[in-house]
Amino acid sequence: MDVEDEELIYLNRILKLQYKRRELILNRNTPSVIIDNFLYQSDINDARNMNLLNKLGIQHIINICNISLPKLITEKFNVLWINIVDDSNKNIAQYFHKTNDFLSSCKQKNEKVLVHCQMGISRSSSIILAYLIKYHHNTLFDAYDNLLNRHLFAAPNYGFFIQLIRYEKELHQIRTT
Repeated sequence: MDVEDEELIYLNRILKLQYKRRELILNRNTPSVIIDNFLYQSDINDARNMNLLNKLGIQHIINICNISLPKLITEKFNVLWINIVDDSNKNIAQYFHKTNDFLSSCKQKNEKVLVHCQMGISRSSSIILAYLIKYHHNTLFDAYDNLLNRHLFAAPNYGFFIQLIRYEKELHQIRTT
């Protein structure tokens, strides 16, 4: 992937947020609440925990990893499964429109969504950042700052960050035309 200098400079600025917050990381035992009464982020273990999902009132799940959820979960919850590995060369941006539409639809119905990947670090963070950029923030920097305040483990891989930087540019161009 060819990366422009301005993209690397911007990525470096964004990553400083991550390093700043790493000192605060605590053990977690439940999904992070990203948007109150709506959006949650976790790893695959939480997504497999029926009792936890019911306790939180989760109705929808975005599974953004290459591991399927048990049939018990997929039969009870509305699951959007995007089978992708955490590889900086993979095109996660191709799913931003689909996941944003899914999340927007759930938000309009006031229904709770869990977004997870295998570890709750890279892929799920990328999907949530795409949503936050589009619907809640003007910049990836602000969206990532907000996400780190709610989910200290948020750390998209560098390839996904570059795709998010480009997605931010694309949305900015649409908003200003």
